[in-house]
Parts: sequence; C-alpha cells; structure tokens
Amino acid sequence: MIFDSRQCVTFALRVFLLLSLITATAVAPAQEVVLSLNTTNTSVVAGSSGSFWLNVLNPSSQTAAWSFPDIITAKIIAQGRTFTNTLTIQSNSGSSSVTIASGTFARREYLLSIPTSVAGKVIVEFTGLNVGKVLLDVETPWVASTAQTKNKSKLDRLVQDAEPMEAGKPFDPGRFFMQQISPYEPMYFIAGDEAPNAKFQISFKYQLLNEIGWLARKAPALKGFNIAYTQTSLWDLSARSTPFFDSSYKPAFIYSWDRVVGREDVDWFRLDLQGGAQHESNGKGGVDSRSQNIIFFRPTLVFGRDDNFQLTLQPRAWGYIGGLSDNPDLDEYRGYFDLRAVIGWRRGLQLSALGRMGHNGNNSSAQFDLTYPMMKIVGSFSLYLQVQYFTGYGESLLRYNQRSDVFRLGFSLYR
Repeated sequence: MIFDSRQCVTFALRVFLLLSLITATAVAPAQEVVLSLNTTNTSVVAGSSGSFWLNVLNPSSQTAAWSFPDIITAKIIAQGRTFTNTLTIQSNSGSSSVTIASGTFARREYLLSIPTSVAGKVIVEFTGLNVGKVLLDVETPWVASTAQTKNKSKLDRLVQDAEPMEAGKPFDPGRFFMQQISPYEPMYFIAGDEAPNAKFQISFKYQLLNEIGWLARKAPALKGFNIAYTQTSLWDLSARSTPFFDSSYKPAFIYSWDRVVGREDVDWFRLDLQGGAQHESNGKGGVDSRSQNIIFFRPTLVFGRDDNFQLTLQPRAWGYIGGLSDNPDLDEYRGYFDLRAVIGWRRGLQLSALGRMGHNGNNSSAQFDLTYPMMKIVGSFSLYLQVQYFTGYGESLLRYNQRSDVFRLGFSLYR
C-alpha cells in the first residue's frame, strides 16, 4: 500500500494527539491538589527549629484524599554552602491522612532544625514537593547576660504571640483580625407583614489565642477559648419613625473542643463539645428591663459526609446564675433545655428546627428555618435565601411570656 505525503502527515498528527491525551490523563490526578509551604516567622536563631506549614488546597469539584508525609527533605543554602536536613511533622497539628472537601484546604505544621554554623540570609529548598523556596534571616545565637535583656526577650516573645507574621507579609491589623474571628450563631435579616415585622441577628466569636503563637504551640488545648457576641433585634419598620421594638444582647465566654470524636479523615460522623457562660439583656430600664445569666453545655453531633445528606443534632442544657429579679418567672417559659436539629445538604437546601419547653413542660416554642444558597441561582451573591416561622413563647426577651406566631422571609449570611 502506498501512502502519499498528506496521509503521512494526517497519521502522524493523530498519533501525536493520542499520545498527548494519554499523557494528560496520566498526570491529571497529580493536579487535583495545589501545594504551598510557608514559615510562621522569617527570622530564626541558628541552632533552633523553624516552624513551617504545608498547605494543601483542593480546587476541584470533588473531595480529595491526601496523606501528609512524615518527613520532608530540605536543602539549606547559606553563603555558598549547602546543608541537607529534614522537616518533621508535628503530631499535635492533626492526623497525617485527610479528606479535603471541594474548595477547602488542609494544613500541617513541620519543624526544621537550623544548623548552628549558619547565619545571615538563607534559602531553603524542599525536594520532592512542588513548592517554592523560602528565604530566612538566621541570627547568630546569643545568651542574655542581664535581667533587662531577659525581660526584653520575654516582651519580644509576647509581642510575637500577639502579632504573628506570615512569610513575606508585614503585619496587617485587618488580616490579623480576620484570622481570629469566625461565625457563631446564624446571621440573617428577615421581614414579614406582622409588627414588629423585621428581625435580624448578628453573631461571631473571636479566638483568644492565635494558631501559630508560642503559647498555642506549647498548649494547643488553650486555643479553644473564645469570646462571643450575639444580637437578636426586632425592628418595627411599619411604625412611625421605624423604632426597634426589642433587642437581646448576648456576650459570652466559651470553650470549644472540636472533633472530640471523628478525625478529619473520618467524614461520616463528628462530635464537638462546647460550654461557657452567657449574659443576656435587652438594654432597657425600669419595668421593661429583662436579663439573665446562664452557664451552658452544648454538644454537636453531625451524621453524614460533608458532600452528601447530613443530620446535625445540637442539644443544649443550662442553669441560671445570679438570680432573675427582672423576670422571676423566666424559667417557666425559657426552661433549662433546647434542641436544634438541621437536615439537608451542606452546600444545598437545609431545614433547621429549634425547639424549647418551659420549666413545667409547657409554654413551648419552635422556630423553623428553611435556607438555600443564592450562589446556586445567582453566582455573584454569597447569601442564602431564608424562610422562618416562629410559634410559641419568648421570641423577644421583652415579651417572653406572650405567645406569637410569625412568618418572615429574607436572606442569611451564615446558617
């Protein structure tokens, strides 16, 4: 059989395309995660250990399994000399094997010993990992000789704990604040046709210890301490001058213990524990004054994978402290126990129900919230559509002993 030149070119092109497809298919799994490695402090002392974090991002649309290596080989290049050393994973930073949900990341801490003979500007390369180089400023070891110098060293360490820096980034108060703050209770704004027709809630917590400071590394359990704040307000938009009908201000001091049961690589069940003390008042005086102080305990049980149907149960029990002089019969309507249950999909439709009974098993209340992510409808909005129905006693602290049945809809920022 005789091939002309055009047939030969066509045949060669098809073979090239086939080989390209096979090669692309072979390397695709390696592109499922993106790696980055950074240090918590660009300045270290020779002879000490530097802290590094290996970050693994999953940009794909599916969950990805990843196993952090126990050791990472590193080359330390200083003044024309090269040293080979290893980074060792820290056991208190979490399990080595993880399952990373779509669009999220996992990170683990490693320690690298810096040779005593190294000083000045140092470049660290990581062999076997597709990550960039890190530049360190290695200082010569010294011993404090006076009490004044020792006190200054302690002060410097405290400042470093308060203002941790990332590699290549100066301290930024806004970035530091965002690293420590996170949502607490649901946040939403909804409205209906019955006065007071609008209702909104804001809530956040602030972690007292940063993740990379000296104290958190020495005692990781202390990272569970948080201060929290929640405000729930009823707003009468239909009345003249649109006044606020009532607001509940709820500062709290809490301790959270996440993943008491259920490691990150076990994604079908999780148990978190939380306890603390909370004050609640409506900020009014005289006969309209309402307030309470409680200590509470709240476990959270999650059944089901993050990328599938889930059931979350969140019971809470509390006791009153300091008396109820502003509202002596409050426990007859608020009781000592409530239960929140959430069913649905973490990235889809969810139904939440919060139920509560009074001290004698009556004067109950229930709140139902149906939410759906707007980003699935209009991708530019990071909000949830929300429908809420409340029935029973105690929607507002001012009228805790009056019954109401209210339907409202709007949007939420966090559910």
